[in-house]
Amino acid sequence: MKPAARIQSSIELVDEILKGIKPADTIITDYFKIRRYAGSKDRRAVNDQIYNILRNRAKLGWLSQKTDLDTTAENLVFMDCVLNDMDVNDLFNGEQYAPAKLTKEQAEALPVLAQLDLATAPDSVRLEYPDWMDDDLRISLGDDFENCLQALNAEAPLDLRINSLHPDCDKAQDLLNKQNIDTTTTEFSPLCLRSAKKVKLGGVQAYKDGIVDIQDEGSQLIALLSGAKGCDLVMDFCAGAGGKTLALGAEMGNKGHLYALDISSKRLYKMRRRLERAGVTNVVLHPIQNETDPWLKQFENRVDRLLIDAPCSGVGAWRRSPESRWKMTPELLDDLEGRQQRILQNAAHLVKLGGRMIYATCSLLKRENEDQIERFLNENKNFKLLPISQVWAETLTTPCPFEGDFMSMRPDQHQSDGFFCAVLERL
Repeated sequence: MKPAARIQSSIELVDEILKGIKPADTIITDYFKIRRYAGSKDRRAVNDQIYNILRNRAKLGWLSQKTDLDTTAENLVFMDCVLNDMDVNDLFNGEQYAPAKLTKEQAEALPVLAQLDLATAPDSVRLEYPDWMDDDLRISLGDDFENCLQALNAEAPLDLRINSLHPDCDKAQDLLNKQNIDTTTTEFSPLCLRSAKKVKLGGVQAYKDGIVDIQDEGSQLIALLSGAKGCDLVMDFCAGAGGKTLALGAEMGNKGHLYALDISSKRLYKMRRRLERAGVTNVVLHPIQNETDPWLKQFENRVDRLLIDAPCSGVGAWRRSPESRWKMTPELLDDLEGRQQRILQNAAHLVKLGGRMIYATCSLLKRENEDQIERFLNENKNFKLLPISQVWAETLTTPCPFEGDFMSMRPDQHQSDGFFCAVLERL
């Protein structure tokens, strides 16, 4: 593909992504599936530009206001090209497979864009977050507000979890290296291998054989802190695509019973292929209507470990899904907060005496994390909060980076996505 054709592809993809119907990565994958002529360098260049635009959506929106340009896909790509010192007159040339020639408005915007200083933009623009979240983010992140938001807008590495069930699990790093995939071990999860570059795992033998699976280090730690090893009955209450279910099954060594629940049967049953590939055999998949589903009554006071990976705002995952920050609304966040409360209250009775409930999110907002735990404990005196350092010492051999009651993984401090975890024991 010629450079101008790459720019046209970016315009087409941004236009589709702005509709908000499908995730950006799905749209990009589908786009290139039917464009086999695009080489790996072409796909990489277009992918990089798309994600650069998504990570700088607020900045581009601010520039569009200053230049009176509408935030169309074409204008967003045009401004991204200008910010990256590309020759827009050469790229927007109207030739076959290239974008149309610059409009009068775009041409007039060029000198204005050259003079604008993004450092003078409001914090919500500079740091790429919805303005309405300003108070929540400042309260939650404190002195690390700017550093954390900058880290949340950086490109994420690829984290892999070694499948301890596989007989070749100790060879995982060497096997990946043989396929030119360089990885490093990480500081906190003993099962995590990290690749700085993105890798298409479909053709990677270690992945196809179930020796490794994709899972961020913070997510791995939540599964490990659940302490499922040796338990008879474990429940993943909001299992989703099954990343933590797979990790829990491996920790249990395929012994006992592991129930994976979710309100989406489609999402839940997609897990089957992952379970088969990983060799996890002790999982029962069961869709539920909601947190008060009558089917749950049979498990009252029986569950050893109840993992609640609660639906949340996903703030901690912004670096992997930069477009998601603009889909969140105040109303949706309020609704999520209410759902988190209801799930905690209605699922707690499943935990047996001496059993543990693990509450986790991929959010960094206190209202979804610490505040939820405080509210629950005030209303449920039959549970106590266990210091995370104590739980860490019981389940991990790596050094614990947290002194308080909670795990709060952050990209600026721990190079992980943002994850929160609290462990409560039933009295």
